[in-house]
Amino acid sequence: MDEALRTYIRVVELQSFTKAAEELHISQPAVSLQLKKLEELYETELIYRQAKKFILTATGEILYHRAKQLEGLYKQVEDEISLYHHHLKGRLRIGASFTIGEYYLPEVIAKFHALYPDITIELIIENTAKIADKVELLQVDTGLIEGQVSKKDLEISAFSDDEMCIVGRADGSHTEIEQGATWIAREEGSGTREYLDHVLSTNGWNVAEKVVAWSNMAVKQMVLEGMGYTVISKCVVQAEITAGKLQTFNEAGSLMRKFSVLKNRQRLENRIAETFLTFLKENR
Repeated sequence: MDEALRTYIRVVELQSFTKAAEELHISQPAVSLQLKKLEELYETELIYRQAKKFILTATGEILYHRAKQLEGLYKQVEDEISLYHHHLKGRLRIGASFTIGEYYLPEVIAKFHALYPDITIELIIENTAKIADKVELLQVDTGLIEGQVSKKDLEISAFSDDEMCIVGRADGSHTEIEQGATWIAREEGSGTREYLDHVLSTNGWNVAEKVVAWSNMAVKQMVLEGMGYTVISKCVVQAEITAGKLQTFNEAGSLMRKFSVLKNRQRLENRIAETFLTFLKENR
């Protein structure tokens, strides 16, 4: 940072040329010379002095506040460079839609935390639409979603495949589905709900009714109770399928979607977030 501005900040905050000189380990005339240099550069008087009074002029106030901002930016640059050459430390706020946040991320986060124990991780789980809103408002450092969004300030890129399945109780049947079944659906704004609607529309199936639940766990439990069928990520119901409590009604691998990363185009580069996203893609 410019030495004249650094000196000016200390003079203003200490309200004394003498104290500023002592703190900066320079002579008092050198302090005065630095301020004269700034006044000549900006062609304005910065400090009004009379007797024991020490008052900033209007332009002096402006320069002080801008100089403090520059001081903060310089400190940020120093911290970021130090961080780059040493180790990662700080906070990472991840926004994730339900399937990713509840079933996909816990193992990934555990491995990441083992490598970077000084990073505090906050995982916020909402449906796809709400996570997109949080990314747009810069309330999270990155968003991981299972649906699609269309917001001009957001950039979306896939990082993994997710196998979906049509699932019902073990005693269910294709005939029941085709003749008109009850479907257990996630709420509007959910990526899983979006995919279920797509499957129903594509197949032209009659829908007796839809029961809406705001979590994957609730959807799964209702299917287990025999209330109807659903379309859901296979990772959510794999244990129940293996145990013979549920069965799938589509060919393996026939229903696939993407897990995607959401970034706000306006956000400055965040090395911690970028490190996590690189780790995420390498460990999918």
